[in-house]
Amino acid sequence: MEKFSFSNKIELLWDNIEELRKLVEELEYYFKNFPEIFKETMSLATEVKNLILKIDPFIDIYAKKVCSQCINICCLNKNSRYEYDDLIYILALREKFPIPERNLKEKEPCYLLTEKGCKIPRYLRPLRCNWYFCKELLQEMENSPARAFREFSNTFNKMLYLRQQMLNSFFSSLPYTERNV
Repeated sequence: MEKFSFSNKIELLWDNIEELRKLVEELEYYFKNFPEIFKETMSLATEVKNLILKIDPFIDIYAKKVCSQCINICCLNKNSRYEYDDLIYILALREKFPIPERNLKEKEPCYLLTEKGCKIPRYLRPLRCNWYFCKELLQEMENSPARAFREFSNTFNKMLYLRQQMLNSFFSSLPYTERNV
């Protein structure tokens, strides 16, 4: 397997599915072959997942209410693209990454969108997709009982903090593998 570098790429290349597959394989290699080195990263990814699962019902209540009435589709490929951080998180969970079957155009509907909503659970969605709240959805959520919204907000912020810790752990662990990304 050839050496892969994150350094010069900001976003995953959705117009080159083969490069995306190579990157997924490279990251899977690290988590599969160095589980002890990435133990903290994987543990933090699980904590992030659990926090997302905790707030998912809150978001879902208001998303079902707002999104079912919406005439604008915000679930476009440009809004739902995975970034490298998302890949690290999903693969640290040892989950299968949802690689699209073809190259994607920005303006077409997300490849994960179905008539019933997203076909994957919230904890596996890209961060930018998961935490995009249109004005109407945000207003509905803010109008929820104050305690519920405060708990959502606190859990959300904790999730972001732990996600950053997970990424820090991943990158600080890389030098302890037989090769670097």
